[in-house]
Amino acid sequence: MNVVMLEQHYSHLQHLETAINAFALSVTIDAAGAVTAVNTQVIAALQPSDGPFTGCPFTALFRPAHPEHWQDLWKTLTEGKPVQEQLCFLINAADTQLWLEAGITPFFSETGAFTHCMLIGIDITERKLTEIKRARNEVYYGQVLENLPLGLQQFSPDGDNMDMNSRQRQIWGKHHAFFTQPDYKWLKDPFYRLNGLAGMFEEARKTGKTIKKEILLSYREKHHENITRLYPVYFEATIFPLTDQQRNMDNIFLILDDITEKKLSELSLQKSERLLDNIIENLPIGYIQFDNFGFIRRINQTQRFFFNSPHPVSRQPFNVMNDELATMFELDKLFVQALEQNKLLRVEKRIDFSQDKRWTTVDREVYLDLTVFPVIEPVDKEMIVVALVNDITDKKLQELEIKKNQEFLQQTGTIGKIGGWELDVDSGQVRWTDQSYHIHDCPVDTRIDLEKALGYYTPEARESIEGLIRQCIETGKPFDAQLTIISSKQQVKRVRSIGQPGYENGRMVRMYGVVQDITEQLEIRDALTRNTELMRLFFDTIDMGYAAMEKSGNLNFLNRKAEKMIGHPVAMGNNIFEEFPRLSGTVFYARLQECIQQQASQSFGIYFPGVDKWYDFLLTPMQDGGISVFMRDITDSRKLQKELRKANEQLSNLNKNLLNQNKQLEDFAHITSHNLRAPIANLKALMQMHNEAAAQQERDLYLGMVHEVIKKIDETLNDLVEVVQIRKDVNVEKEKLLFAERLQKVRDVLLVDIETSNIQITYDFHDEPVIEYPRVYLDSILQNFITNAIRYRSSERTPALHLRSWKENDNIILSVEDNGVGIDMERFGNKLFGFRKTFHKNKDAKGIGLFITKTQVEAMGGNIRAESHPGEGTKFIITFRSE
Repeated sequence: MNVVMLEQHYSHLQHLETAINAFALSVTIDAAGAVTAVNTQVIAALQPSDGPFTGCPFTALFRPAHPEHWQDLWKTLTEGKPVQEQLCFLINAADTQLWLEAGITPFFSETGAFTHCMLIGIDITERKLTEIKRARNEVYYGQVLENLPLGLQQFSPDGDNMDMNSRQRQIWGKHHAFFTQPDYKWLKDPFYRLNGLAGMFEEARKTGKTIKKEILLSYREKHHENITRLYPVYFEATIFPLTDQQRNMDNIFLILDDITEKKLSELSLQKSERLLDNIIENLPIGYIQFDNFGFIRRINQTQRFFFNSPHPVSRQPFNVMNDELATMFELDKLFVQALEQNKLLRVEKRIDFSQDKRWTTVDREVYLDLTVFPVIEPVDKEMIVVALVNDITDKKLQELEIKKNQEFLQQTGTIGKIGGWELDVDSGQVRWTDQSYHIHDCPVDTRIDLEKALGYYTPEARESIEGLIRQCIETGKPFDAQLTIISSKQQVKRVRSIGQPGYENGRMVRMYGVVQDITEQLEIRDALTRNTELMRLFFDTIDMGYAAMEKSGNLNFLNRKAEKMIGHPVAMGNNIFEEFPRLSGTVFYARLQECIQQQASQSFGIYFPGVDKWYDFLLTPMQDGGISVFMRDITDSRKLQKELRKANEQLSNLNKNLLNQNKQLEDFAHITSHNLRAPIANLKALMQMHNEAAAQQERDLYLGMVHEVIKKIDETLNDLVEVVQIRKDVNVEKEKLLFAERLQKVRDVLLVDIETSNIQITYDFHDEPVIEYPRVYLDSILQNFITNAIRYRSSERTPALHLRSWKENDNIILSVEDNGVGIDMERFGNKLFGFRKTFHKNKDAKGIGLFITKTQVEAMGGNIRAESHPGEGTKFIITFRSE
């Protein structure tokens, strides 16, 4: 082996060693069983043990879980046989299990002596422990299933019996066909088809779902003296399928649970329940029964009639623990309290049944006297809750109305500073409410008579109130007066005193009324009046309209400028849209809503065409929720701007015309010099040849050729004059034209050419049928496209031309597409619309039609482009500029 091969071999070994170290544990063990080398994977696995590990016995670092088996493996290695097995070792002080998918290779000296071995192993601990746990679980669950108190039987998807536990064998009995007939097909057994067990199996197999039912499985004999009776045996049957990893149905299991005693108890209970049902149904009060989860079990007819509840068959499910109405009025807490405390509870509840449409149609607020108590059901031993319901709405409403009136009078008196008073006409005794004492700043327990009450008034006010009281006693006329009093604390107050007579048997025996402290109201009114005048004075000085209004548009204030802009005086409280009807149908309402919702100022302008006025508006939200409206008449400035804009446009158009004329002169000079240079040079050459010719016949020939050149020069000059005239006349008169009508006019002009060529002309002007354009230009454009389609038609197909119009970005687009010979756009695209440019050997081609069309379109501000391929026809797209 040469040096290169050795290096390659050494490099290969290095790569192999790196690959092994990356994913496997590697240990070298000498013949004495000591570790001579380990890789990093081994060091990581042995953590937190301290190193170094070389020199240590292998079995001290990796303690075999089965020492005898390791000794057998070591003997196999010393005999020269490699080992490949799954091995379990115990590592670290905690005896942590380490499972390796290990390969151990022995090595020998040249003399054949065992020198060392190398163990390379992949850590499979997690997988192996999972397998061991699964195997143990299988044994464990197998024992559990075998000893279940329920019958468990395993079937194939076809219904063949595969296995069953001891309880299931006991249920069937040792003489059942499952055990006596090897080929027994129980799914076809008439008994199991009749009791539904076979149908359950087939349904589970078909749907893949768990099926659960109560079935009559067999009959049991009971002997009493000389009498034998048959009793039915009921089971709860559960059938469910299991699938494999590919979701294919693998097995179907049957579970049988003996419910005979429960079923017979239920049947016996039904008799006693019927009697109890009759009693409950005819109770004179409402009866509601809940289970311990809060679901309604029953409602008696009194309760159904009481609250117009639907019959249980049509009633929606109701649970007191999660129903919105029940939780809203804390019926759930009452239910829980009765269960937890296990005692009778009696409460009054106010419930608004208008918020519930599922189990009652009362649709009103009611007051209930509820008696709630728990009861243990004698059969199932389950706790249930019974609620006895009595409607006390009418009685409660009367009590509340009285209480409400009392509280209302007291609250309104306090808030409005209104006190009540009553005068006994015969005794002169006066009775005040608490608020009357408060108004007069005296203790509530102070004794008041008529003289003391009148003593609080100022002399002038006392004279007035005495006269009013006297008049009321004599004539029965009530009174309402604003007067001044001096309270016990020497506070001067303005009060409003109202009184009216009270009669018994036609005789006035008392006088009663109210007294209200209106001092603050008068002060606020005076301050408001002053502030309003100051605000009006301020806003009348600014040169713009101002209005303060509510969100609804009702006006609270307008200055004179605003009234002038509206056009008439405005009463406060009226709506701005009614007083200023020109705002209707404008953006004012939308901007008002944005101002309210975003709480941000809105600035905008509105033009009123009826009066030819421009108003500028600013809407600003105020802290009190109102809206400030600033208005400014900007009609003069708008008109001035319009005049300036019009003048600018005229100047711009004039400038464009000048630039266009300069461009026309340049183009004309270029075209003239380009297109006349060659004919004139030819003319000079022919004249020279004519002068030098000796024979008259030759001179006549040259004169004829001169005539043809002059004719061509004349045609060129006429074409140039036509083009210049088009470019010059940019203000040619425009008309509203129908595409279809102008196309028909052109077809009439070209009737002979159209019929001769047999060209088929179609159009679609539905999207945009009308254009405002010079009629002579549009006719010329349409005529050029039709003549081009005829002139350059293909001999291989019937010529056709299709025109279509539509609108795009406010511009009108016209497309004209033929099926002629087409144009090579790569070669001639940049010269397509040039003056006297032709691209076919057609004898009638002059190269002037497309140039004139382009000139006419561009003269009106539009543009034209073409799409074409040789042999596939040509499509022209014209964009007419919008005005």
